[in-house]
Amino acid sequence: MAEVYSERHSKEQMGGINMKAILVTVATFLITVAATAHAADETDALIALDKQWGEAGIKGDTTAAAKLLADKVVSVSDSGVKGKQGELADMKSEPSSPRYEPTDYKVTFINPDTAIMTHGTKGSDAHYSLHVWSRKGGTWQVIATSTTPAKGGK
Repeated sequence: MAEVYSERHSKEQMGGINMKAILVTVATFLITVAATAHAADETDALIALDKQWGEAGIKGDTTAAAKLLADKVVSVSDSGVKGKQGELADMKSEPSSPRYEPTDYKVTFINPDTAIMTHGTKGSDAHYSLHVWSRKGGTWQVIATSTTPAKGGK
């Protein structure tokens, strides 16, 4: 009788463990789906911020650009390495320039508050960009950026 109870009790425990494993798996799946949906929303937000930054650059709007750049941003381009003040000082209004036309965005989240973005641009100032975005206090800002001219104007 004790053997029957022990055998049945072991089977119930195994069933319980399997049920727990299933519940943990389902919960993990749901959290992953929710996190992916959230990341997709953040991707769209970051792309919109990048477009605002590009438009601010064409207009020479340093006030708008300053809000998108972290105080300790590092900027690397064919003209060298500079910080926030250097990046803003290089911004000049270009009314004859065509509109800002970014292409081929790719955004990779390192964690919920850090993302790496790459994209290209079309036109006379065609280039490739890499930006590292960081969110602090709910606000996204660029903490590192690099641009490389595109050969042949893309």
